[in-house]
Amino acid sequence: MKPFTPTKRDKILLVYPLQGGSGSFIRHIPLGLLYTSSKLVKHGVSVEIFDCRLNPREWRKDLMDKINKETLIVGISVMTGTPVVQASEISKMIKENDPQTRVVWGGPHATFNPTSILENEKYCDYVVNGYGNEVFYDLFQAIKAGKEPFNLPGIALRNGPDIVASPRLEEFEHIKYKDIPYNLIPDYDVYGHVGHSNRTFSMYSSLGCPYLCAFCSAPAEYKEIPGKKWLPLDTQEIVDHVQYVVEEYKANFVYFIDDDSFVSLKHVEQIIDEITRRGLKIKLGFRGARINEIKKMSDSFLDKLIAAGTSIIHVGAESGSNRILKLIKKDCTVEDILECNRKLARHPKMKTLYNFMMGAPTETVEELRATRDLMLAIVKDHPNSIIGTPNRFRPLKNTQLYDLAIENGYIPPSTAQDWLEYEIESASGTDSLPWINNEMKKLMDLMLIGSYFIDGKATKVATGNTPLEKIIRLIDKLYGPIGRWRLRNGNTRFLVEVPLYKLANSASKSFTPSFGPKKHLV
Repeated sequence: MKPFTPTKRDKILLVYPLQGGSGSFIRHIPLGLLYTSSKLVKHGVSVEIFDCRLNPREWRKDLMDKINKETLIVGISVMTGTPVVQASEISKMIKENDPQTRVVWGGPHATFNPTSILENEKYCDYVVNGYGNEVFYDLFQAIKAGKEPFNLPGIALRNGPDIVASPRLEEFEHIKYKDIPYNLIPDYDVYGHVGHSNRTFSMYSSLGCPYLCAFCSAPAEYKEIPGKKWLPLDTQEIVDHVQYVVEEYKANFVYFIDDDSFVSLKHVEQIIDEITRRGLKIKLGFRGARINEIKKMSDSFLDKLIAAGTSIIHVGAESGSNRILKLIKKDCTVEDILECNRKLARHPKMKTLYNFMMGAPTETVEELRATRDLMLAIVKDHPNSIIGTPNRFRPLKNTQLYDLAIENGYIPPSTAQDWLEYEIESASGTDSLPWINNEMKKLMDLMLIGSYFIDGKATKVATGNTPLEKIIRLIDKLYGPIGRWRLRNGNTRFLVEVPLYKLANSASKSFTPSFGPKKHLV
């Protein structure tokens, strides 16, 4: 790269890389890239968003068609797992095409690994640590003016043989809905859930999280923010946002993607009361709910949620072992989970999706079996529940369990390819977690594959008539009884399903699904 001089280049391309297997079936709007674009667009900077997921077979050609001599920066949103490998490949393609194009990594993975990225990824020029809206604009201004952005808050870069990483901005970054450049997405019909007619828009009702779950990156992410670690957004602004996407973009599903949506039940109640008062016909989903919060919910509160349009909430159950629940600081017991599940079962119009985790440091095979037993008990007590694919534990830097993993022999990845093992929805792939023995690996594989059949997921989720959905329902009909029997009995012998699952997972990454006709838009 030539010494810094002012440049006439003025275009920015923001890239969303391919995800793991699940990314082929659930495709959310790249909201982080829209947020990053906000100030740039407001100041007249030319920004384009490129989503590799929209054409996984031809993304390389499509991406390079977007690059020209006017392109100053290519920014890549990087999550841990497959996207790291993709970001590495994209960076190489960009720099080999034109070394003067600056490559920037941002997103969750970049926030916690700025130094190691710059040490191992020679085609990456800068790493954004934390929120990207203000930082990316300042970076653009510096590069365009020909100034090396040393000491720019939230930026890491090389200085000769050294790496300079400035502290991130110590505040929440909230983008008002009118400043989100939704026009950068040309077609919203390509996003959603395979086979569904929902036009889904993700948004926040709050920022941050006050809890200290030992496996979660949120406590580390908000550590440097002074004062309270959770900020509720203004009720009127939230509902204005909901109304805006309904009226302007024909949204019929709003998915609140807060780290935790129910820190304050009063705050949620104000939101749903206002949605109801305005008569907005919209389905709602909430990503974050803890058991200790559900314990506080009354039946009347849950009825209100449903009346306002809530069709699903995601609940972090995580483990069937009280020791593991205490270790990961979930502030609940197994009996609490079962009690809350029975409460939610009284409200069958709202689905409950439970998240689980396998392979935490020091976890035993007996504790894994307890998690399997809890999954089965939840479905028995609550027929309308959904068991999410159990996530393999990932040692995320700066979390409490990361330190425990290191103590127990974990060695962090040193190359981009090594991050593939961080896929949370993959069978086996636990070689770097030395506390997981062969018996545990087999049980984890069984729990992973069995989770697809334990709850009648095919009939609850794959409800359309696309060829893919018909195949999913056929597999459920033919194999489902076997899968459920295997899971109930813990039968891990001759798991021929594992290589088949890996093959299907690999094939799905080059699959472009249909997200169904948007016939029922409000």
